[in-house]
Amino acid sequence: MFRGMRLAPGVSSWIATGVASRSHYLWIGGGLMRFAESQGDRRPNVYSTSFVYGYRPHAWRNDRPWDWRLFAEFSGEYVGLMERAGALMPGSDASQIFGGPTVLGIYKYFAISGGAQFPIYRDMGRLYPRERVRFAINVSYFLFSHSH
Repeated sequence: MFRGMRLAPGVSSWIATGVASRSHYLWIGGGLMRFAESQGDRRPNVYSTSFVYGYRPHAWRNDRPWDWRLFAEFSGEYVGLMERAGALMPGSDASQIFGGPTVLGIYKYFAISGGAQFPIYRDMGRLYPRERVRFAINVSYFLFSHSH
């Protein structure tokens, strides 16, 4: 769908807030990705939101090498209309909501998380493929968390 579009810079910004305790976690966030126009072409704006509830079972709240948590994550996105040669392209917008389970494990200065999300709601333009599932795995190293 983006083949032949002129390249242009973009900006992405997010904000999130939430609470974390020893057993429960809750946060919500939202963001926008917006691209500049280049000779009449503009990639669509993408509005995103995320809602997460996490739980750490009582049996997992002790000093073990790995510290695990379970999460239920929901993410939504709205992709606006694409602009080609100065004209908005009908059918290039989309709205989706996904949800599913994820896990997070922390060991000293390392973390691994992953999960799957499944479509709950879809209103897709004809230019987008239909996703059945989204998978993610992340590995992190906490660079500045060392105590000296």
